[in-house]
Amino acid sequence: MILPAVLRRPGKYSIADPLFVEERRPVLVTRRLRKGAEAGDIVLVRVRERDRSLRGEVVRVIGSSDDPRNVYDALFASINTSRTFSPKVKEAAELVSVEDVGERQDLRHLPTVTIDGEDAKDFDDAISVERASFGYRVWVHIADVTHFVRPGSPLDREAARRGNSVYLPGIVAPMLPARLSEDLCSLRPNVERAAVTVEMDVAESGEVRGRKAYRSLIVSDARLTYERVDAFLRGEGTVEQSELVKAAFDLSRRLKSRAAVRGKLELGGREPDYELDPEGVPIMAHVRRSTPARELIEELMVLANESVARMVRGKPGAVFRVHERPDEESMEELEERLRAIGVQDEPTPETLGNIAARAKSDAVNYMILRSLPRAYYAPSSPGHFGLALEDYTHFTSPIRRYADVLVHRALLDDDGPEDVSAVAAGISEREYRSMICERTADEYTLMWLMRDRVGDVLEGTIVSTTNFGLFVEMETGATGLVHVSKLPGRWDVEPNGVVLSNDQIGASYRIGDRVLVDLLDVLPLMKRAELRIVKRI
Repeated sequence: MILPAVLRRPGKYSIADPLFVEERRPVLVTRRLRKGAEAGDIVLVRVRERDRSLRGEVVRVIGSSDDPRNVYDALFASINTSRTFSPKVKEAAELVSVEDVGERQDLRHLPTVTIDGEDAKDFDDAISVERASFGYRVWVHIADVTHFVRPGSPLDREAARRGNSVYLPGIVAPMLPARLSEDLCSLRPNVERAAVTVEMDVAESGEVRGRKAYRSLIVSDARLTYERVDAFLRGEGTVEQSELVKAAFDLSRRLKSRAAVRGKLELGGREPDYELDPEGVPIMAHVRRSTPARELIEELMVLANESVARMVRGKPGAVFRVHERPDEESMEELEERLRAIGVQDEPTPETLGNIAARAKSDAVNYMILRSLPRAYYAPSSPGHFGLALEDYTHFTSPIRRYADVLVHRALLDDDGPEDVSAVAAGISEREYRSMICERTADEYTLMWLMRDRVGDVLEGTIVSTTNFGLFVEMETGATGLVHVSKLPGRWDVEPNGVVLSNDQIGASYRIGDRVLVDLLDVLPLMKRAELRIVKRI
C-alpha cells in the first residue's frame, strides 16, 4: 500500500509518520530509499510489513509540510484521488471532444443564466424562468455529461472510481478531466452547449403541475455571481437578464415557504470560505452563510431533483438520495443533551426544526445534526427526511458526482450498471471519505492560519465535552482543546455527555457556553490547538 506521510529524523534511518489515514504505526525508511526527501517533507511511501513493523520506500516527494498546498496533496492521496489524470483518461477526454452533439431540442433562443461563486471554474447548471398565466415556467439546464461519458469507457471507469470531485481550499481533485469539467461540460456564457433540460410548469403555490426532460442545445447569456445577484436583490446595481433573475427570486421565495410548511429541516450552516494569495495559498478565512442568491439556486435545484426523482421512479439503473428519519433512541439521547443545556422542548422528528428556530444556537443545531442519520444513495426511494420529500435524487451536478451520471442515464433510458445496489453503496462510501477529507482540510487550514497567533486571547464557544477536556470553537472558526490538566481539580463528564463538572468546587462547563481562551500552542498538521480558559463571557 502507498501512504502519505511526513518524514522525521534525518540520518541513516528516517521515520515516516502516516498522515490522514487509519494506519498510525511509524514507517522505517532507509537513507537510500528516501529519494532525496528531507526531514519535514511530505512524501508518499510504499509500505510493507516485516516482523510486525512497517518498512517503506519513498515513491514521491510532495514537498515541505510547511506549505498547505503539499498538505492538500497528501489529503487527496489519503483517499486515493488526485488533481491529475492518467494519459489514457486525458486522451479519452480529447477523443470525445470532437463528437457531434446529435439531435436536440433547440433552446438557444431562451434567456438563460448561470449563477455561481466568484471563484467557480465549472458551470454545470443554468436556469431559465418566465412568468406565466398559471405561475411560472422553469427550465433547469444541466450539462449533458453522459453524452461524452459513455458506460464502460475509460472516462466512465475513472469517474466511477473517484465517485465525486473533492474540494479543498483553493484546489480541487475533479471527477472528470478539465477538458470536460471546465470546457465541454461547462455552461460558459455565449457558447453553445449540450445539456439535459428539465422543464417544469409551476403554480403560484410552488406546486409542479407538469414536468418533462429532454436533451437540449443551449447558450448561457450571462455568467452571474452570487455576490452580484445579492447586490441586485438589495437594490444595488444591475445584472444581465434582470427580469429572469427577479422571476427566479420570486419563485424561490415561494418554494422556500412551501418547504417550511411541509417540514424541511433548516439548521443553517457555517462553512469556511478562504482568501488566497496569487500562489493559491490561504491567507484569510471567512464564515460563509446562506444568502438570497444562493437560496435561489438551491431551491430551483431541489425542485429539479425532486421532479427527476419522480420521472425515474421504477426505471432501471436509477439511484435516489435517501435520508432516513432519526430513530426513537436518537431522539431520547438528544432530549437528554438538550435538557442539559437548558432546552426543555421534547425533540421528535417533526419538532426538530421548531427547536432549532427557537434556540437560534449553533450548539443546538450541532446537537440536532449529530442525532440524524447520514444520507446515502440507494436504488429505491424511501424518502428524504431533511427535505421532507417523498422522492428525491441528485441530478444537477454530473460534472462532480457520479450519482448524477447514473440518474441522467436512467432518465434518458441509457444503459445503467448491472448491480445498482453495489454501485450506490460504493459511491456513498466515496462521498463519506471525501467529506472527511474536506473537513480535515478545513480543520488544518483554520489552524495553519493561526500559526502566528500563539499567546492571543480569543472568544470561543464550547462545542464538545470529553473526559479529557473541552473543545472550544474559536472566533477564527478553528476548534481547540482545553485539557483537564488546565482546569483546577478533578473534572468529569456527566452522563448526558454535554456537561463537564467539578463537584468539589461546584463548577461546570457545558456545550454552548461562551468563554475567553488563551491560545497556548497550535500544531496544524496534527489538527491540534492547545487552549486555556481565561474566563467565561
